[in-house]
Amino acid sequence: MAVLGLTTGLYAFLVGPALRFLLTGGTSRLGLVESVVPGLRELPPASLRWLLPAAIVAVGVLKGAGYLGQFYFVGLFGQRVVMDLRRTVFDRLLGLSPLQLSTRLQGDLLGRFSADVAAVEVAASYTVASYLRDTLQLLILVGVAFAMSWPLTLVLVVAMPLAIWPVSRLTRSLLNRVREGQSAMGALAGQVQEGVGALRTIKAFDARAAELGRFERKASSLEHSLTRAGWTRAATPGLMEVLASSAIAVVLALVASGRFAEPERLVSFLATVVLAWQPAKDLGRMSGFGVQAAAALERLDEVLRLPLPSPDAPAAVTLPPVARVVRFEHVGFSWGERPALTDFSLELQAGKVTALVGESGGGKSTVVSLLLRLQAPATGRITIDGVDVAAATAQSVRAQFALVTQLPLVFSASVRDNLTMARPTATDAELEAAARDANALEFIAQLPQGFDTVIGERGQSLSGGQRQRLCLARALLSRAPVLVLDEATSSLDAEGERVVQAALDRVLVGRTALVIAHRLTTIERADCIAVVEAGRVVEQGTHRELLALDGRYAALRRRA
Repeated sequence: MAVLGLTTGLYAFLVGPALRFLLTGGTSRLGLVESVVPGLRELPPASLRWLLPAAIVAVGVLKGAGYLGQFYFVGLFGQRVVMDLRRTVFDRLLGLSPLQLSTRLQGDLLGRFSADVAAVEVAASYTVASYLRDTLQLLILVGVAFAMSWPLTLVLVVAMPLAIWPVSRLTRSLLNRVREGQSAMGALAGQVQEGVGALRTIKAFDARAAELGRFERKASSLEHSLTRAGWTRAATPGLMEVLASSAIAVVLALVASGRFAEPERLVSFLATVVLAWQPAKDLGRMSGFGVQAAAALERLDEVLRLPLPSPDAPAAVTLPPVARVVRFEHVGFSWGERPALTDFSLELQAGKVTALVGESGGGKSTVVSLLLRLQAPATGRITIDGVDVAAATAQSVRAQFALVTQLPLVFSASVRDNLTMARPTATDAELEAAARDANALEFIAQLPQGFDTVIGERGQSLSGGQRQRLCLARALLSRAPVLVLDEATSSLDAEGERVVQAALDRVLVGRTALVIAHRLTTIERADCIAVVEAGRVVEQGTHRELLALDGRYAALRRRA
């Protein structure tokens, strides 16, 4: 960029001597150039005839090399900035708790990750380059103008703040308009994601017109914001044209009333002013992209400032695999204003299967969130072999548990990649063993590329039962001491449930497990069944003991 600025200044400086050179047919001395480079005065006129054209070609080569270097290095800079920003934002999103994510529109967060980062990319690749390059060119051209006539240049420099003031006012106004537009865009993206995600519900209730109405309202708000921003953005280049032409008019008026000792000095001065016109306009034009990036960075900064869950304590210990018991001791927790657990106490004995049953909303899934340290208890504590999980590292706590949820969550990747997420170093034999234990090996073998088959976004190419068996195989591959099954079969049809349940019956033998279930027939053989109601354990025992008690569990069985 410095090379670009210097060569532009050289072009302006050489315009006057070049004009004199042309008007005299190449027979005159170089005048202004010779005053700067005194050694040229000793050269014969015949040698000077080729000197100026050669100098112009050399300046052009230098300027071309400057453009090449600028575009390459600024492009590389922009891409690295954006990659760092995307990585940082994604890492922050992954570090948030489920509660934090549940309170924000997912579409808006995705919009910040895509559209807002794209606005920063444009600024990093083009606006930053323009600010640096054009500012350097203006400074160098001002220096050339000073060399030609410092009184006229001083008049223009003093008048410059008067020109900048209206442009800065427009820029502040544009920033407010762009903020409104990007917030409206986030709301619209959130509504679109909700609509696509709830397509079955919308069609079931024939609510297409109502959903389109919601879309139209948000889209109209976005259109209004973008239109206002467009008018403000369009005013900037127009204002720059007026200011630039006014500056040239002032220069011409001042030149007409003064004197230049050398005609080529006058021509070079005017050329300097004209060449300064373009970078000045580019700065005004790029300010719109800079403002948009500034608004985008504000929205990204909101994500980056979201507080992460409590980090590990300074003296946090690393837990060994659970050997005796996981214990909830008088735990209390609330989701916002809604209590989820109240004085909740429970023991998960090593080598035993413990089941949680109860009505929806009783707090069973909250137990899983606390167990994995996705949330922290408000009161009470959770211990593993007597060690409070709050005093242990989060990684070592989560390594104790392998989770299989109600929704079979698989990724748009190969079967192998989905499984090795649990243990990247697993061998092919270990993959096959885990798949066999989960009743998944047979259908994996029938896929086109076996374990290397890409199963598509959210595993849509597989049935629900197949996806759930993959999730179970992934959990088994992790070799975590405790298997946590959160409604693992409730979303499956009868055949899918039968196959998955057969796998569970086999892998749960002699294993430490926590099973949360609505279908009570799936947990009859559990070593301990705890009935949860209003956030606390109200009954616990074996299946036969609870039936004999004829209390809450027996009532749930009769309604099943």
